[in-house]
Amino acid sequence: MNITVVKNALGALDKLLSQAKAALWDIEKEAFGDWGFGGEGGYDFPHAAMSGFLEELHGILLVILEAAEMAETRASLVNAWRGFRAQGLTHINNNTDLQTCESPALTFLDHLIDGLRWTVSDTLSSEEAWTLSRLEAMLRDTAALVHRREKPPSNEIDVQKIMHDYLSASFPSFTRKPVIAGTLKDFKPDCGIASVGAAIEFKFVRSRAEVAVAFSGIVEDTAGYKGSKDWTRFYSVVYQAEPFALESHFRSDLKRIGAATWTPIVVNGPTGGSKGRTKKARRKKKPV
Repeated sequence: MNITVVKNALGALDKLLSQAKAALWDIEKEAFGDWGFGGEGGYDFPHAAMSGFLEELHGILLVILEAAEMAETRASLVNAWRGFRAQGLTHINNNTDLQTCESPALTFLDHLIDGLRWTVSDTLSSEEAWTLSRLEAMLRDTAALVHRREKPPSNEIDVQKIMHDYLSASFPSFTRKPVIAGTLKDFKPDCGIASVGAAIEFKFVRSRAEVAVAFSGIVEDTAGYKGSKDWTRFYSVVYQAEPFALESHFRSDLKRIGAATWTPIVVNGPTGGSKGRTKKARRKKKPV
């Protein structure tokens, strides 16, 4: 396998994959309604748009796999595509229980591109794998860790401060001020674990309406944090007053917009006090 060919092609493949997923999101909204998350899309004819993106992805992958000397993978794609064309590239499976739509052809290409990405990615050391496992476990325990404090959090900053204490005590490379440099402005996640390049954002949701606001903030973060060489893994911890949204919905929509390096973690816990300012509000008053 020619690793260089695959690495150079992943950016273009991810862009097309993201567009196909955005078209599928529009199809899903037509079928089940809009959850209010927003995101990419807005196609007048989403079935035709998705079909076009899938055909383009298929054609490009054939060339890439041949150049990368991956004959068996290419043959597998050719055989599978005959079935997808016979079924129709606009074919959709609707899951009425989860209110989601799935395109078999898109799922196949998504898995294939994921496989290519993992094939050329740097292997984690055992220490890095342990650090990431411990970090994710602690982030998923956010509600329980916050509950140990005397009073419940009133806003995003309260959750952030509490978790900073726990994370700084657990990880030597913890930093409260990671910086992702941009051309016009720098971006500053809430905190990070430098040894594994993991940046972390906390979101605070007090009502169902704020779910969409939180997700929109995550979408903005995915765009601003993209391309950093030092920070390559991202976590969004959503602290909800009640179980307004499912983690699977956040995960699905992040996948649709091509945010493969983002992991959403949704927890539910008590809140207190009056509605406080979020970090986003403070940023508007004091831009970087």
